[in-house]
Amino acid sequence: MKKDPIERELDYNYKIFVFEQINGAGSDTKRRWITYENILEELYNMGEYKLIDEIKYRISDKEDDKKVFLSSLKKIKNKTSRLNLLLNSF
Repeated sequence: MKKDPIERELDYNYKIFVFEQINGAGSDTKRRWITYENILEELYNMGEYKLIDEIKYRISDKEDDKKVFLSSLKKIKNKTSRLNLLLNSF
């Protein structure tokens, strides 16, 4: 996978890590990572850019993905209804 010239190193490393996780994985694993991507999208819509970076750093450093998302999302006091639905789906 070639790095886009304007892509941040963090985003590139995260993208490669996720690709390695889902490449050849079963449907449950792929579904989990789709949920994670939807959570990151909702966090972006909420303006939680620092939290997104924290999640990407921790996951790229090979911390347990589910624990990273759960502990990071506890920091948000006012969750949107979509974020709550996504949290309840894993």
